[in-house]
Amino acid sequence: MSNSSIGLRQAYSIIKNAYKAKQRNPVTTSSDLKTLIPVVTGKTSYTFPIIVGDDTNNYPEGILLNRADAFTAIEMGLFIGKKTAVSDTTYDIFSYPNSIEFGTTDADTFKTLFNHATINATINNVQYLQNFSTARFRTTGATQSGLAFGGATTTPVLASTVTDEFNSNYGFTAVCPTLQLSGTSKIEVTVNLPQGLTAASSGQYVIILCLRGFLSLGASNLNK
Repeated sequence: MSNSSIGLRQAYSIIKNAYKAKQRNPVTTSSDLKTLIPVVTGKTSYTFPIIVGDDTNNYPEGILLNRADAFTAIEMGLFIGKKTAVSDTTYDIFSYPNSIEFGTTDADTFKTLFNHATINATINNVQYLQNFSTARFRTTGATQSGLAFGGATTTPVLASTVTDEFNSNYGFTAVCPTLQLSGTSKIEVTVNLPQGLTAASSGQYVIILCLRGFLSLGASNLNK
């Protein structure tokens, strides 16, 4: 059994025992949250929608928390993508600023997000995550989309045949202690940058925050 599997089993056991201590036994299962925000030129602080109904853009690929449920986040991931429109779900997500996907200039700007930004998380006005460096998330594979092995320019030979090396753990890092999110809580997860980004000249750049963990059905404070 892998260390990852052992860690998941331990986290699950801790969550179930915590509910048992409160004489509650909600159905708890592995799950994910995915929340997106559009890049706005010059903006240096972005707050992610977490609860269903809070996403004013209504991104179809978003996975938000129902008000009746609770979520325990044990891993967090940060990505960027370029959508052709709000409804677009065919775009790739990147754990680093790829110069082909985002263009050389905008890719350089995105380095601010992955190298020097921080994430804060506040639940009911109590700060549970403070100055969490986004450098933890940056992951660049051995091959990058549009760039050949050792390619130093944006148009190397056979570049069109090269795709991103990627696996399901790229862009993620553990959150310890875990984040306990309830559908009835006031939740603010914010990424703060020292310098603003640049919106896409066509389509839309998005910043994507992913949370991995355990969903407990009907376990929000609403159902105590």
